[in-house]
Amino acid sequence: MKSFSEAKWIWHNSYRGTNVYVNFEDEFTLGDAPSACSIKISCDRNYALYINGGFVDSGQYSDYEDLKYYDELDITPHVKPGKNTLLAVVYYQGVSCSTYRRGEPGLIFEVSADGEVVCASSERTVAYKNSAFADGDQIEWVSGQLGIGFHYDATREGERTGEKPADIVEKTMDIRPRPIEKLTVDPHAKASIINKGVFFDTAAGTPAQKMQAAALATQYLCGGEGLPSDEGVALSKEPTAAGPEPDGVFAIVDLGEENTGFISLDIDVPCDCDIYIGWGEHLADLRVRSFVGGRNFAVKYRARAGRNRFENPLFRCGLRYLQLHIYAERCTIYYAGIRPTLYPLPEPAKPPVDDYLHRKIYEVSCRTLLLCMHEHYEDCPWREQALYTMDSRNQMLCGYYAYGETKFPRASLELMAHSIRDDNMLELCSPAEVAITIPSFSAIFMVQLQEYLDFSGDTDFAMQTLPVAERIAGEFIRRAENEGGLIKCFGEQKYWNFYEWQSGLAGTIGGFVPEEERTYDAPLNAFVSLGLRSLSKICGKLGLAEKEKYYRDMHEKLNQAIDAAFFDDDRGCYASFLRDGKKWHYSELTNSLVVCAGAVPDERLESVLAALAGGQLLTVTLSHSIFKYDALMQNREKYAQFVLDSIAELWGKMLYSGATSFWETIDGESAFANAGSLCHGWSAIPIYIYFKYFGG
Repeated sequence: MKSFSEAKWIWHNSYRGTNVYVNFEDEFTLGDAPSACSIKISCDRNYALYINGGFVDSGQYSDYEDLKYYDELDITPHVKPGKNTLLAVVYYQGVSCSTYRRGEPGLIFEVSADGEVVCASSERTVAYKNSAFADGDQIEWVSGQLGIGFHYDATREGERTGEKPADIVEKTMDIRPRPIEKLTVDPHAKASIINKGVFFDTAAGTPAQKMQAAALATQYLCGGEGLPSDEGVALSKEPTAAGPEPDGVFAIVDLGEENTGFISLDIDVPCDCDIYIGWGEHLADLRVRSFVGGRNFAVKYRARAGRNRFENPLFRCGLRYLQLHIYAERCTIYYAGIRPTLYPLPEPAKPPVDDYLHRKIYEVSCRTLLLCMHEHYEDCPWREQALYTMDSRNQMLCGYYAYGETKFPRASLELMAHSIRDDNMLELCSPAEVAITIPSFSAIFMVQLQEYLDFSGDTDFAMQTLPVAERIAGEFIRRAENEGGLIKCFGEQKYWNFYEWQSGLAGTIGGFVPEEERTYDAPLNAFVSLGLRSLSKICGKLGLAEKEKYYRDMHEKLNQAIDAAFFDDDRGCYASFLRDGKKWHYSELTNSLVVCAGAVPDERLESVLAALAGGQLLTVTLSHSIFKYDALMQNREKYAQFVLDSIAELWGKMLYSGATSFWETIDGESAFANAGSLCHGWSAIPIYIYFKYFGG
């Protein structure tokens, strides 16, 4: 069934390049105020919709060129009898990254009033370039995962460059309704200015580079001047000491907690001037860390003289702090912060733990989950906003228990399944196009699908997705059979043999491994074993008895090979790697995975669990501690308190360090050469542990 009865896909064919913003205008007339008025709208990358000059909503669902979705928005409060105007600002990125797979540019919309179409995208729609946004590939990327930032020039608002009737373009008309809820767009988050003064540029480069290197001279280090402010907070270049003339004034704004949303600015300036806006999660550098490892966490706004009110609903940030560098003698800030955008979830379930520390850990874990859910699960809202299988497996499990919600995980599983490549592996992220992928992440997808089926009972979706899971399993089985029962690491350059962010287990991104150097990796084989067991269970629930037995047999055969190849009698545990008869590398992750896969014979289990709890193995990281805790809880009587104490120590450390969301790794912001995320969905795992093992 067609979702649009009269609308056509349109674009402005003069602007089909990288990083372009195009405005589309239309109008419709209503006799009386309708009882219901709605719009269906879809585009490539993102849109912001305005009716009669007022903002309605934004946020194209993340999709593919051949798997398109539309939003249906209630615009009844925004329309009036008589003439109504419609403006859609569409951002077309035009180049793939970890959060976007390039499609063809296009917009389609259809307005209905009381069931009758009153306006539809067509060659009558007016199109022109939005010249306030700088376009092209000269604009710096935030990160390779997140995509391109923006430069906005308020002095060019109102220009109608290239105005003409829209061009009709060819795109699929098989457009599905959005499978999840729209994000909320909340009122301005309360904020406070905690530092202000003047700055001196000391380096050239992008706005982020200049902000990171600038010399700051504090005029007022304050406990917080609250925003929004009717009176405004004044900044001026009054000299603090003899010396060179400052380049402008700065302010650092604290939102009080980690949050996500659209940058929002209300500021008065005496002249046209540049304002750099940087964002981050901490002030470890005594400023926002706007530039790190080639990433640019800053954008440029060109203000016009006078009062400026600016929001960009096409660009979502994850942050706690904003930093403004204003190239003017003085200014008055009425607001600087965000409009929070969050996924509408029900109140989380009551925590099954009574201890105050564990209740607080649960509360912040739920907040962490929420901040990493937008159009799909995200690893983190600050640095990447990307959907990975391994990360989202933790997020889904925790969400089932905390929120009892299955619509969101189903949608993310569908996005991941649709990314299946010609080599029978999933893309690293979805929807995306990435040069490399991680084989173990494809293996965990089978586990995710089984867990979704267990919690939802959705056999229709499991049957629909089964062919993808079988392609993944088939590729691993083929490789195991070629190697006599075990799977070697994937040596081709398009693979990354990553298991976790720990010494020896992080692999090399896109590095070709010569045949004679390829290893048998216990973590990879254990992940595949977990996946095969899950696939067998899926087939059992779908009534596919022969397939159930086949995948169970493959799982058991692989387990026997894992145990025989990797167990070290002298150490009483499993090695991570094997080549030419030599075993090496002993880690908590490897031994946890082998236990969870069921590959450890009963007579060896206690020895392995003792090694896991004994501290002599390479420590597991936060994200993969879920496997360690699952493994230890196979002897609940002995290790239950150990697990609770471990959570209290690790997650408690983050809380006592001031965390309002949980970190990517226990090293916090200093991880990954000072690019560590302080809000990472995979670190919400205490929710799962509390409910599964201590929920009664």
